[in-house]
Amino acid sequence: MNGHSPSITDRILEYEQSIPQHRAGTVEVPVLQALERLVQAPLDFTVETGCGKSTILLSNLSRAHVVFAVDDSSEERSSIAYFKGCPVFRADRTRLVLGPTQATLPSFEFPSSIDLAFLDGPHGYPFPELEYAFIYPHLRPGSILVIDDIHIPTIHRLFEFLREDDMFALADLVQTTAFFRRTEAPALDRFGDGWWLQKFNTKRFPVAVSMAPPETIEDGRLLREEITRLQAERAELSQSLAWWQHAADERRLRRRLARLLGR
Repeated sequence: MNGHSPSITDRILEYEQSIPQHRAGTVEVPVLQALERLVQAPLDFTVETGCGKSTILLSNLSRAHVVFAVDDSSEERSSIAYFKGCPVFRADRTRLVLGPTQATLPSFEFPSSIDLAFLDGPHGYPFPELEYAFIYPHLRPGSILVIDDIHIPTIHRLFEFLREDDMFALADLVQTTAFFRRTEAPALDRFGDGWWLQKFNTKRFPVAVSMAPPETIEDGRLLREEITRLQAERAELSQSLAWWQHAADERRLRRRLARLLGR
C-alpha cells in the first residue's frame, strides 16, 4: 500500500452514493484510485483548480491543500457544499481561495514548491493554459501534474504539448485524466520565451499557413474528397473493364478453337 488509508476512496464513494452529484460533475472513482496509487508518501503542499471528490481525497493526502474555486455555495447542488459535507474531508488541512482562477491564480503567492497540482478549472481557451502558466514554475522535480477532461479539444492540446515536453513524463492515463511526473529538466523561463527549445514546436516548425478564407479551405477539402472518390470509382471501373475484356478474349479464343476443330 502507499502508506495512506486504503479506505479513503471507498468512503468517498459511499458518500457520493448517499447524495446527489454536485453541479460541476465529479471525478470518476478510477481516477481517485490512480491518484492514491501515485502518491507514495504524505505530501507537504498541493493545489487544485475546481473542486469536488478530488478535494476530499487531496485533503487527506496532503498536509496543506489549496483549492481555487468559484463560490457556488448558495446554489443548488453546490460543489463547495459537496466536499465540505463529506465526513472524510479534512478542513483543517485545506485553504479555499474563492473566485475565478483567471483572477485568483495570478495574484496568489505560493508559500513553497508544489508536490501535486490538479487542474480542473475553466475549460475554455485560453484558460487551461493560463492555469498551467501560473502553476508550472512551482512544481518541484518528482511532483505530479494532473490534467482532467483531456477529451475537450482545448485541454487535449495542452495534454499533447505536455506529453512531448522535456519537463514532464506521462505517468498514467485513466479515462480522460492524465497524470504527469515532473522531470529534472530545467523549467522554462517564466519571464522569457524559449519556444525553440520546446519539442512541440521543433517537431512541427514551420507550420504551413494558408491565407485562404475558411470557406475556400472548406471548398478545397470537399474538392479533394470528391477527387479521391472519383479516383476510387475509376479504379473500380477499370478493374471491372479488365475482367470483361478478359472474358471477351476468352470467348473469342473458344470460337476460333471450335472452328479449327471443325465443330
